[in-house]
Formats: sequence, C-alpha cells, structure tokens
Amino acid sequence: MTRTEDDDELVQAVRDGDCEAYGELFARHEAVARRVAVRSGRAGEADDVVAEVFAGVLLQIRAGRGPTESFRAYLLTGVRHEAGRRAASARRCEPVAEVERWTPDVTPDVDVDGHLREAYATLPARWRRTLWQLEVEGRRPHELAVELGLTANAVSALGYRARVALRAAYLERSRAA
Repeated sequence: MTRTEDDDELVQAVRDGDCEAYGELFARHEAVARRVAVRSGRAGEADDVVAEVFAGVLLQIRAGRGPTESFRAYLLTGVRHEAGRRAASARRCEPVAEVERWTPDVTPDVDVDGHLREAYATLPARWRRTLWQLEVEGRRPHELAVELGLTANAVSALGYRARVALRAAYLERSRAA
C-alpha cells in the first residue's frame, strides 16, 4: 500500500523507527536515483551506487543525522558524489594484462604471514576490530561510526593509530627473526 505522507514526514518516521517508511522513500526515488547514477558515472555500476547511497542515507537518518528536508535532493547529491567517486577511481586504475610480468620470482625468506598474525594479535581488541572492518571488510569510517558510537573522524583516527601500532609491532617481529 502506498503511503500518503510527504518525504519529510517519512524521513521523520524512519528516525522514529518505522522501517516501512524507508521502503516507501526507496520506492518513490529509486528510479530517478538510478537514472542520475547512470548519467553521473559508469552505467554498469548504477545499481551498486544506488544501493550504497540508499544504505548510507538510512544509516545517517537512524543516527539522527542526514536530511531533515528535501530528501530527494539529499539522495541525488549522494548518488552524484558516489558515482563520480567511483568513475574517478576507475580512471586511476590501470589494468595489467600480465600479472606475472610484475610479480617477482623470489619467495621471501621470512614468514611474512606469521609475523603479521603475531603483530595483529598484540593489538587491543578495539584496534583489531577497527582494522578488520576498514581494511579487510572494506567498510568506510562513516559506516563503522554508528556501531562504535563514534564520529567518522574518530573512526579514521582510531584506524590510523591501529595501523601505526600494527606496523610497529610487525617491524619489531621482523627484526627479531
């Protein structure tokens, strides 16, 4: 059933915990968001761009941030930015046909994986979780911020400190070997 509230009322309903309200916002704006994504970036990634932006906006709203009015404009701005970011990233990538040409034939004498595992294990649990989410899972600081109860900048700083500590612990183990 189609809801009759305007977008601003639906956003407030989402803030109040009504998940179905966000479904209505999605139904209203998904098609135009997809068209903007196709025009703003690479057509093959339009679905991914739209899904990521809708998910990000939902997280923002649930966290008490995000749009308070003009949901559509807020959403489409996010779509343009994400599509542009992905297109720029794709332009920076240089495909390599022959990976072997770039891969050295030597095998390191040190146990890189073992040293890295040992160094990782020495980090505090919060740093390990942050590094795992950012580096392995590929999450962005603003996505992880809600779970950790921090701002995106604080998550970035936490990730930086964890990387520095991991690097130092790894170097310490490498030198000792």
